[in-house]
This record gives sequence, structure tokens and C-alpha cells, in this order.
Amino acid sequence: MIVTPIKNSELDVLQDLAIRTYSAAFAHKNKPEVIASYYEYAFAKAHLNKQLATKDSLWFFARDNDTIIGYLKLNVNQAQTEFQEPNGLEIERIYIDTTYLRKGYGKRLIDFSISKARQLKKNYIWLGVWEENPDAITFYKKQGFIITGTHDYDMIAEIQTDYIMTLDI
Repeated sequence: MIVTPIKNSELDVLQDLAIRTYSAAFAHKNKPEVIASYYEYAFAKAHLNKQLATKDSLWFFARDNDTIIGYLKLNVNQAQTEFQEPNGLEIERIYIDTTYLRKGYGKRLIDFSISKARQLKKNYIWLGVWEENPDAITFYKKQGFIITGTHDYDMIAEIQTDYIMTLDI
């Protein structure tokens, strides 16, 4: 697997992958109107393009040979959705396409995130994970993350609760 920065010219690919992977992970656990509202906002091209242009947000595609299999969004400084502490790095999005799940790619993206955090001289990594996503919670715990709190996650049509999980590095 190689990890490459996402270019503005790849916005359509990012949008398609984001909707597809988010749907696979969450559509079956949410009301259709909640998912639809969230997609209209979170994965709108204008919104994604604005996020890609944010200097403190780092976007990457995970590739297996020439196939894009997932993506990763890291936030530092003021781009972090919580805390915004200079010594933290947030993993805001980490998604692998369903065909490639449970093949070690998620762990490799976590390892990449740790490497990037060290390169940026950060002391810890944090992320939010939906309290009703036990597979992801188990995965992050296996990577060394611990639950340190909760926060509200705005799905546009409703508020959900995420666990905050952190990893000291």
C-alpha cells in the first residue's frame, strides 16, 4: 500500500469513495433521512473542495498498486474539530473500501498517521468514533487508543455521540 496526497483534480474520486465507504459503514444503522442530509452537506463538492484547501487538513488516498482503496483525513492546529491543541493530531476520517477491509490496510493507515504525527512533532493522536460502532472501537483499542471522553457528532438531521479515543506517541 502507498499513501499519496489527494489532489484537487481528484475531487470526484474522493466524493465517490467517501459516499461509498460511509454508506457501507453507517447507512444500515441510521434513518435514510439522516444519511441523506449528512451526504448533502459533508460530501458536497463545494464542502470537500473547501476542506481540501484548508492548510491544516491533510488528505491522503491509500492505494494498492493503481487502485484507490481508501482515504485518510488528518487535522492539526485550528483544523481539529475539538481541542485544537498544538501538540495533537486528529484523525477525522479513515475509511477503507469494503473489498479491502480486514486486510491490514486500516492498521497501515494508523501507522502512517503515527509517523506523520511524529514528523509534525505531535504528542498524541485523537479521533472520534460513533458509540454504536463496536468493530471500529475494537480496532482502535487494538492499535493502542483508549477512550478518554465523548463528544456530540452533528449528522445534520440529528446529533449522535462519539467516543473520543486518544493515543500518546
